[in-house]
Amino acid sequence: MNGFELTKLAFEAIKERKLRSGLTILMVLVGSALMTTLNGMNAGTSAYVNEQFSRFAANVLIVNPSPFRGPGGGGGTGITFNDQTVNTIKSLSGVKEVVPFFSDSVEISAGGRSRRINLIGIDQSKLLSVYPGLQLDEGSLLSKHDSTGVVLGYEVAHPPALSGSFATFGQSVVVKHSRVESSGNIQKTVTESRGFQVKGILAAYGVQTDRVAYISLSAANSLFRRSGKYDGLYVVTADPSINADVEKRIRDKYGGNIGVISPRAIAQNIQSLLAGISTYIQSVAVVSLVVGAVGIITTLYTSVTERIKEIGLLKALGFNNSSILLLFLDEAIIIGLIGGTIGIVVGILIANLGLGAMPIFRFGGAAAGMKPIFYPQDLASVWGLSMLLSIGAGLYPAWRASGLEPVVALRKE
Repeated sequence: MNGFELTKLAFEAIKERKLRSGLTILMVLVGSALMTTLNGMNAGTSAYVNEQFSRFAANVLIVNPSPFRGPGGGGGTGITFNDQTVNTIKSLSGVKEVVPFFSDSVEISAGGRSRRINLIGIDQSKLLSVYPGLQLDEGSLLSKHDSTGVVLGYEVAHPPALSGSFATFGQSVVVKHSRVESSGNIQKTVTESRGFQVKGILAAYGVQTDRVAYISLSAANSLFRRSGKYDGLYVVTADPSINADVEKRIRDKYGGNIGVISPRAIAQNIQSLLAGISTYIQSVAVVSLVVGAVGIITTLYTSVTERIKEIGLLKALGFNNSSILLLFLDEAIIIGLIGGTIGIVVGILIANLGLGAMPIFRFGGAAAGMKPIFYPQDLASVWGLSMLLSIGAGLYPAWRASGLEPVVALRKE
């Protein structure tokens, strides 16, 4: 009997035991679906994280006037960032440029509509040092002396939730900034409104640049009433390889009263975290596949016990041991093939539907921008593992069936 006929007989045997075979296939399906989903989500999230942080120049450090809290963070109450701080850090070995900025939340209104955004004051001639691939969709960046212009990030001008534009090039917008002022023991909220003209709209770029607006340093200093006290600094090093050395020099200079963020290091930490989470959940998926393999052993072993007389009849008709072994092994292969293949399809569907809904795979509130990625080698490894476990699980029952003596089997009641 050829291989096709053996496979046909194996299919018939599986169909005769629909419920038992279906449950066994389901166990294999769940394991392969879990592995496929996790592989796709992890690959997609890793690619997204890399893409987002690659928007920053690799040789950029973000320095805050207050320390981190928690592991690795210093104590202290923070320091004041001003022009003297900029010059001090710029004089450190390995520092190429220091770009100070002001930043605060504001309400921006245009055409009768309002929304809250983050407004950043920065010397825009140095913006490309921080975001080297940044481009303009319309208009131009502002000069350092421009007090009336504003450059909008792409999603500020074109919010995804709106069918049209929130603001267009050349349009006037109103910015409202609120602050708390103290007079003796009394505190009150003061809101200041100021008009700006949209003189530039950035092309879609990613990270925060799409969701913020930029004005000049002098305009931000005046609007936010900062009196020359910066909210943070972008420190551009001479080379990414010396980022850690420059960070150490800054920390040596200011001790625990300063916070230094390396986007590159953050990306690496997130990748390590994702890898740990993925490894843990992958182990659960592998256990699921192993449980499926145990189910195959149980199903086929029970099938052998129930079909002893049938096996004896087949042997009496001329089936040799290898044919009987292949017959039962085919059943295991079919179960693994169906469970593994459908599991991969289900895993792909789950990953595409569920990536944005899973909190551990959110990053920066932008889960909608993440898409699962399925590498052929990952899919092949899941399918191969499903088949390998299925074949391995089917070996003993198939061997036992092939070893039955025809006369003994035919006498079995």
